[in-house]
Amino acid sequence: MNGHRRIRRAFAPSALWVPALGFAALLALPGAARADAPKEVAPENDFGADIQGDVPGASAIEGRLMAPCCWTQTIDIHDSEISLSMRHEIRRRLRNGESPDAIQASFVQRYGPKILAVQPNSPLKGVFIGLSLVIGGAGVASVLMIGRWRKRSASAPPEPKRTEARDQWDDKLDAELRELDDDNNKGV
Repeated sequence: MNGHRRIRRAFAPSALWVPALGFAALLALPGAARADAPKEVAPENDFGADIQGDVPGASAIEGRLMAPCCWTQTIDIHDSEISLSMRHEIRRRLRNGESPDAIQASFVQRYGPKILAVQPNSPLKGVFIGLSLVIGGAGVASVLMIGRWRKRSASAPPEPKRTEARDQWDDKLDAELRELDDDNNKGV
């Protein structure tokens, strides 16, 4: 009994606080709703919606342009202010109906041809075409070889069956083996 009284006394003041806290929470709801309302942001600073939204063709352009701050990565993976600004501009211009080629050309005009991830006179295109031809040729050759192997295995003559008939060489071999066994047995 003593333990129950202590527990009731400990929680008695909190029983009065529960309705008060509930009332305070109800009063705070309109303020919280106002805090969640979107704040007006200047269009040049509104990167979140442009970067996160899906804009057809944006990722293709972003993958073809280098980050002009360091020239080491394309802007689709580079994390710098200029890359973020360029991604924002690309998506905004695509949403406004500009063609991807016009957007890319404007960046080339602004930063020079170095902005392109793959330069127009790059030998990479030729290497890619050459490797594709070599790999394709190897695939065709392997298919032809496998076909020939299957054809050979299907038309190969069956192995000759062993006959039970013995000839003079079998008898001679058996005699020599017996002599060797006898010599080994005598020596032991």
